[in-house]
Amino acid sequence: MLFPRATIIGIGLIGGSFALATKRAGLVGEVIGVARSESTRSLALQRGAADRVTADVAEAVRGADLVYLATPISAILSLLPQIGPHLAPATLVTDAGSTKVEIVTAARALPSSVFFLGGHPMAGSEQAGIVAARADLFEGSTYLLTPTTDTPEEAVLRLAELAREIGARPVLVDPETHDRLVAVTSHLPHLLAWALCAAAAETNSLDRLSSFTAGAWRDTTRIADSPEEVWADIFLTNREHLMATALRFSERWGDLLRLVALGDREGLIAFLRDSREAHRRIGEA
Repeated sequence: MLFPRATIIGIGLIGGSFALATKRAGLVGEVIGVARSESTRSLALQRGAADRVTADVAEAVRGADLVYLATPISAILSLLPQIGPHLAPATLVTDAGSTKVEIVTAARALPSSVFFLGGHPMAGSEQAGIVAARADLFEGSTYLLTPTTDTPEEAVLRLAELAREIGARPVLVDPETHDRLVAVTSHLPHLLAWALCAAAAETNSLDRLSSFTAGAWRDTTRIADSPEEVWADIFLTNREHLMATALRFSERWGDLLRLVALGDREGLIAFLRDSREAHRRIGEA
């Protein structure tokens, strides 16, 4: 057992799955689940994702060996200074936020006796809430850890071990690099999915579109069913890297449209071939 007592603040899809996975693996003892909604707290108990539940953050973190912040990023940023005075020395605090620079910066407000290590499990679903939580959510996924020069090696080793034990592959990366790369692989694709749905909404035959959708539409727009409040936080806390990535995409999009407009079949085939090769190289890395 790595952590006799774990407090999970935001016991929804990610937090609830983390609880179920770590409890199944015997990595944590007592789990205290924190949620504002009474129905969420009740369901967390029913599903075995928590042993005790509360809406009181200060009460929940007292005596915890591990504090896991699985709320939207704006809430994580406000929670870090709130929980600091109530944490015991040597408590390990981590999070599941999809951007890291702002969170790691905010974590400097924690007492020097407390350890913080940013985390980002690259797993999830367009579904939300404790009702969608499952113990195998992290299996086969990458679990990004973002230590800084101030992060004790012991904290890194313990969380890396925990990630492996729940079926994930821990990868260490600095916070700045993390935000730059996930802007490409995660944040821009989500942005495009919402833009595509917005464009489809302007179609004159919107009421007939459902009869014309197939795998391409479903695969491309599935992630647009994700919680908008969560993704608004992600976009805004990584806007610098997201905008840079979106600009590069816009340039390539313009190149592609020009080839189509000009009827340049050979140029179009070359563009698609190069893009397909890039896709394969990323998948094989």
